Amino acid sequence: MLKRLVLTTAALLLAVATPAAAAPTSEIVYTTRTSGQVLALTFDDGPSPEWTPRVLDLLRETKTRAVFCLVGSEVVKYPDLVKRIVADGHPVCNHTYGHENLATLTPEQVRANLVATNAAIRQAAGNPTLPIPYFRAPFGIFAAPITDIAASLSHTSLAWTVDPQDWDGSPAPVLVQRLTAQAYPTAILLSHDGGGDRSATVAAYQDLIPRWKTAGYTFDLPATTGGSPTPCTAPTWNRNTTYLVGTRVTQDGKLYQANWWTRLERPSAAPWTWTPLGPC
Repeated sequence: MLKRLVLTTAALLLAVATPAAAAPTSEIVYTTRTSGQVLALTFDDGPSPEWTPRVLDLLRETKTRAVFCLVGSEVVKYPDLVKRIVADGHPVCNHTYGHENLATLTPEQVRANLVATNAAIRQAAGNPTLPIPYFRAPFGIFAAPITDIAASLSHTSLAWTVDPQDWDGSPAPVLVQRLTAQAYPTAILLSHDGGGDRSATVAAYQDLIPRWKTAGYTFDLPATTGGSPTPCTAPTWNRNTTYLVGTRVTQDGKLYQANWWTRLERPSAAPWTWTPLGPC
């Protein structure tokens, strides 16, 4: 009995001594969460049945992560794509329900919009507690009190620092030129997987991601505010599950991708089978 009491007391003291992560603030993020020669990819306005799968295929092929800023009305139409985004370990971002200019809405309408978008994303993902770490205002209009409302819903307000304007119909070589000229270490890149023909966007990143990696760049996630980590969304590795090539799992707070068919091999102990993609 005494031993149990001592252990319980120790656990309580540890819980008190370990503060919870602070809630997000209304600060707007313009940089990656780590320093060095890193970039963060973000894709807006999806999911799209034509372009989101092609972006996901490319990210899996190149072992890269990105943030997907989802529009609620599209999420409702294509829930299976939301499930795939989450299963691949990509963080999701609230991009409003219908891509509205939130500056034209009252604070109550803004909150209702973001709450409805969160609900749609979680329902599509089949996970009522799915983390949605980011919020991105359409058109980059982060007028007060929008960021305060986003923070109260546990979102970091996510901006960008590189915009190749892939929404203007330019061909892939032009997008490659713009991205090459604008990209720099710790930049957050804005692109789109929805809202129109994104073939040029996919082609541009097919060219650039391998080129950037050869040049020494790695890919990370945008920073979060308030000290809150970006939670894992890919399923936890299970020794009794069979995994196909390209499948992503989490283990001990890290994301891994299977290089081929595998079973029983623990990701952290089998680097020949699992490629580590960094912390979640």
